Amino acid sequence: MQNLASENAGLPQVQIVKTAPKVAEEKLFSHRKCYLGISIDNPVFYGSSLEALLLWTAGKFDRSLVIIGDYLRRYNEHIFNGLTGPAAESAALLAGDLFLQKTSSVLRKFTEPQFQLVRWKDCLQSNEYKSSKAILDKLFTSDEAFRASVQKDALSFIKRQKKRNQPLKASSEESIEISSMYLLEEIAVFSALSEQGWNVELYPGPELRVLVEIANGNYADVPDGLKKRINVELSIGKT
Repeated sequence: MQNLASENAGLPQVQIVKTAPKVAEEKLFSHRKCYLGISIDNPVFYGSSLEALLLWTAGKFDRSLVIIGDYLRRYNEHIFNGLTGPAAESAALLAGDLFLQKTSSVLRKFTEPQFQLVRWKDCLQSNEYKSSKAILDKLFTSDEAFRASVQKDALSFIKRQKKRNQPLKASSEESIEISSMYLLEEIAVFSALSEQGWNVELYPGPELRVLVEIANGNYADVPDGLKKRINVELSIGKT
């Protein structure tokens, strides 16, 4: 990666809001690698805010995994566009292609070996993911409190979309069910990444309620990767 130390003039300021679980910065930065999940519908992951976020990451960690959350979006294609199966998958992957095109001028500044770019579908192939997903699916079925927490996060997402006048192509009940599936897949990937040594997650926004509860030790039977994970909530200011 080229030297970016002098390129932050005019970029938004990035700051840590909080971590879950709560850890001192000294301990946080003793971890030398992190991952950043990119929500391709979130405008913060474009332009100067994306560049600021990656530049901040480059200054704090030796290695960073940048995960494009495109294939995960197939659940939202069902909820908002009525697409299922291969049609939803194709639409989600196309959205990922378009994201990479729109952000190429920024992403090309952050290259291997310090930065590694991966797409969501690749994260679903590991044994760690498959094991974590099976444990979470079982917990969702057997643990009423865990299931209720996931569903609360799903409901919060649907309410936010309605508030933004985003029409649903599925019923509210079905949308919550689909969104819960989204969350279980997402959390399983986080667990797998942690088991693979990527313990620190960066995200410019608040953590999911259920993941805060997991960080607080509320659910003993979650996959081991989630017990080692640290979420870092970041804020990105205006230029």
